[in-house]
Amino acid sequence: MTLEIQEKIDAKIVQGYKDPEDFLNQCEAAMLDYPQQECPLIHRFAPGMYIREILIPKDTLLTTLMHLTTHPFFIMKGDVSVWYHDVPVQRYKAPYTGITEAGTRRMLFAHEDTIWSTCHITDLTDPDEIVESVTCRDYNPLIDIDNPRIQTWRHNKKILKEIEL
Repeated sequence: MTLEIQEKIDAKIVQGYKDPEDFLNQCEAAMLDYPQQECPLIHRFAPGMYIREILIPKDTLLTTLMHLTTHPFFIMKGDVSVWYHDVPVQRYKAPYTGITEAGTRRMLFAHEDTIWSTCHITDLTDPDEIVESVTCRDYNPLIDIDNPRIQTWRHNKKILKEIEL
């Protein structure tokens, strides 16, 4: 079996790109005024694949980066409401499997402690490089991408060693 990397989309074609009036951009900017919740990460690798697991604590509201590739996601534990552009809020409860389409950006609210995993086809082995290659960080014109408050997407040096399922 051969894994092929899907061609990446250009973020500029996605609704809301650099639009200061975009609802999700405004929400994300407003969220920076509130205390941040740590969402520990686990990084796993298989040949040609990166698996990213995030623990989203109960009552956490967060936004995602713009995804530039299509890839699977799995809710291993928990209960989360998810909002996408032009789609009614969807509530997912574990176990759940879905597909993130290229061009997707979300706002999530965790009703319970939630474990969300994604898989990405890549030969890269540095989590920061992988995130840079599969997402767009300059999406929101209301936020300076060098703001340390939004750098939490970077590799979490306090990797969670064990999660009880």
